[in-house]
Amino acid sequence: MTPPEQALARALPLPVSGLPAPPRVPRPERYTLANGLRVVAARQAGLPQIVIRLVLPAGSAADPTGGAGTAALVGQLLTEGTAQLTAEELNARLDLLGASVEVDVGHDFAEVELFLLSETLDEALPLLADLVVRPAFPATEVERVRDELLDSLAARLDESANVADDRTAAEVFGADHPYGRPALGTPDSVAELSVSALQAFHHAYYRPEGSLLVAAGDLNPRALAEQLERVLHDWRGAPEAPLTSRDAEAMASGAETIILPWKGALQSEIRIAGRGLPRNSADWIPAALANYILGGSTITGRLGANLREEKGWTYGARSSFVAALGAGGWVAETAVDVEVRDEALREMHREIRRILDEPVGDAELRRAKDALILSLPRAFETPRRVVSRFVTLEAFGLPDEYWSRFPAAVEAVTAEEVMLMARRYLDPARLVSVLVG
Repeated sequence: MTPPEQALARALPLPVSGLPAPPRVPRPERYTLANGLRVVAARQAGLPQIVIRLVLPAGSAADPTGGAGTAALVGQLLTEGTAQLTAEELNARLDLLGASVEVDVGHDFAEVELFLLSETLDEALPLLADLVVRPAFPATEVERVRDELLDSLAARLDESANVADDRTAAEVFGADHPYGRPALGTPDSVAELSVSALQAFHHAYYRPEGSLLVAAGDLNPRALAEQLERVLHDWRGAPEAPLTSRDAEAMASGAETIILPWKGALQSEIRIAGRGLPRNSADWIPAALANYILGGSTITGRLGANLREEKGWTYGARSSFVAALGAGGWVAETAVDVEVRDEALREMHREIRRILDEPVGDAELRRAKDALILSLPRAFETPRRVVSRFVTLEAFGLPDEYWSRFPAAVEAVTAEEVMLMARRYLDPARLVSVLVG
């Protein structure tokens, strides 16, 4: 820097940081089709892309008694052939259009996502309608996909992290609760699923009423409504109510430590978990802030700062609330060398106890708020992210202005509320510890 430039730099005032800009939340159009399907469509110009996600109340919570894994297997079979197209023909058409379909089945919902170029919308929408409304469930494909699922379930048992996750869920909710069992089912239950059982599940739960379609990208929301009415005009009906309640009466265990041996293990998987809160709870934002301080970041969160940065015991330690229709779970997790397993568990419990008993300092609270607020604009950068944000609103019944008001809601959280949320949801008397290895 030359002397004149140095003098100019000294003369100019230092920049002062201000409040972060509010997120640019798109204003979507909302409407309901003649068949009862709710639609949310947000125009996002810039890239010739569209993302469409169909959310159905067909998650594993709707699995029939003794039929765990039904929802998961139905979801995997949607792209394996329809009444009009074989699996090969369906995938060839999608490839030709530069489109792709992904299916995800969780505990509460089944989600079918179509990614496509805007210029191929007219041709791709009928394919989406066909695979959702008219899957064929051909016997040969059912056998093949079921065998693949059975292989996946067997492989899960070879990973200590998966064993820890599954046992933790069962301890927190009980094995009979939909959140307490794996969404993929069990080897015994999946092996017994018949084609007729899969067809019956699809007929009962893949219905427009109670379902939701969210679209974002280079689209015309009103034109999309006309196209959807045309391709879904013969899709009718309401889903059956899930057979199992999502409201857990009581935890199967509390304040217990479960140790599962793992022969030859060099690392131990550690989980500390309990029941959380529904995603639409008024406590969600202050509880999320409390969790972020404890373990929302694997580096700056207290768990990570202790176990990873200070002690060097792990590559990461984190915690999170699970978004769910019912009172979903809360879990803190890490993996450490077996020699320091017990010490690591004590340190995790110490950090949990500390956030219950000691007020959070101003600087730490400020960092956590900034992390949640400043990350929000990125959540609306792409059509897929926009779709995800609006699916959260609609699926969990949150207010339309939730995201635009999110920064102010985070700013309003006090240190006292952080401690209150920690005491309400992270009370050690309600938590169970699971150690594998």
